Amino acid sequence: MDFIFSLFGRFHPVLVHLPIGFLILGGILVFYAKKESKEFLPAIRISFFWGTIAALFSVVSGLLLYLREGYSFDTVSKHLILGVLTTLFSFGFYLYLKNKVDFIDSKVRGMSVGLMILLMLTGHFGGELTHGSDYFTQVLPEKFQEFFGISNASELTMISLDEEHWGEAIFYQDVIHPILSQNCNSCHNEKNKKGELVLNSPEWITKGGKNGKVLDSKVPLNSTLLARMLLPHDDKEHMPPKDKRQPSKQEIALIHKWIEAGASFEVSLAKAGVKEEMINMYFPDAKDDFYPETELAKLGENVLLPFRKSGLLIEPISQESPLLKISAINFHQGQKLNLKDFQGIASHIAYLDISGTDQDDAVWNDLVAFKNLTVLKINRVDIEGQGIEALHQLTNLKRLNLNDSDLQLSNLLALEDHPSLEGIFFYATPASKAISSDEIVRFLARLEYGGYELPVLSSDTVVY
Repeated sequence: MDFIFSLFGRFHPVLVHLPIGFLILGGILVFYAKKESKEFLPAIRISFFWGTIAALFSVVSGLLLYLREGYSFDTVSKHLILGVLTTLFSFGFYLYLKNKVDFIDSKVRGMSVGLMILLMLTGHFGGELTHGSDYFTQVLPEKFQEFFGISNASELTMISLDEEHWGEAIFYQDVIHPILSQNCNSCHNEKNKKGELVLNSPEWITKGGKNGKVLDSKVPLNSTLLARMLLPHDDKEHMPPKDKRQPSKQEIALIHKWIEAGASFEVSLAKAGVKEEMINMYFPDAKDDFYPETELAKLGENVLLPFRKSGLLIEPISQESPLLKISAINFHQGQKLNLKDFQGIASHIAYLDISGTDQDDAVWNDLVAFKNLTVLKINRVDIEGQGIEALHQLTNLKRLNLNDSDLQLSNLLALEDHPSLEGIFFYATPASKAISSDEIVRFLARLEYGGYELPVLSSDTVVY
């Protein structure tokens, strides 16, 4: 039958709502009643009586939960002590209301305010146990958090290493400090010294916490700093707490390597024996400058809606960019599409696919307005390329697709010195059949026009 106590303990999260409801109701009635009134006094006494009974059951269940579920006293102390005080205060307040009070006065209201404050603090520390200490504060704007002294954003740093000179980076300052900043400093900083341990400076780390040193370079796995991270997440000793951000396996491996190398605050990554594969995830990604940068504002959906209704597929090139991809992929072959209709949004279009639409060689002059056009696909159209030299005005154009068109070589040659074009694709065109090797080398852009032949291998002639 011993399981009954454990089961009752686990009802604690349910039972705590009863005293909260009763006591808040009593507090509301105290202030709702007119001064020196007796009107609500019986209801107020009942609220605080049952609030006290419910609080007592909550305390007993909470105590059983603490004793039988392996919580440390440090973890639950504030919530437990305040829960007992709230119960005692509520009981005392009920006795006072029952025996000495005939009407609502300032003293009753003052005691009610005190009880509400106790109840709020008890609930707050209880919430910390289930949701973490920053459950309420983490959604506040950063400036509010800094104002109330609950943010360590000024200390938060990220790892960023130079791909060419990463070996010269200081192991602690450039790698370990950012890892601790992101995962540990919310609880172990000079304002909030959990376990008397601070992890935001070499001096404090060397000093350790109330349980002693946290680093052991002779036996790295004996280092409390590392050992706590390696415990299962549901272990009560695991750090950071399971509701907090957890360091990745790579970050834990780097902490291990740092301690193993002597936990020096001056050693470089190279001298500590760090391999590139351990830190290459911190190299900044190569800047994606394929599409041009622009200060254009994003277009509203009301502007784009008429184009969408016509059947065009429209999407941004990225979440951050105002530039657009527009495709006529849903149009049927030969359907009319007038580029003059795009004049109002032309500068926002970086990717345009009008393949298969009804176009003629007047299209080149219409395209001049598309200043940020980077990719142009105009396959399967009846154009010969007369006037194509107008594309020289598109200084961001990098890829041009003219496959399966009537493109003539004489017109294509007008693009041989286009300064920004990186690739021209013109498979199955008169130009692809007529171009010579001497003409190919004159182009600054790479040409793709098909007609490739693979050498015949001896194995190709074997009959099985």
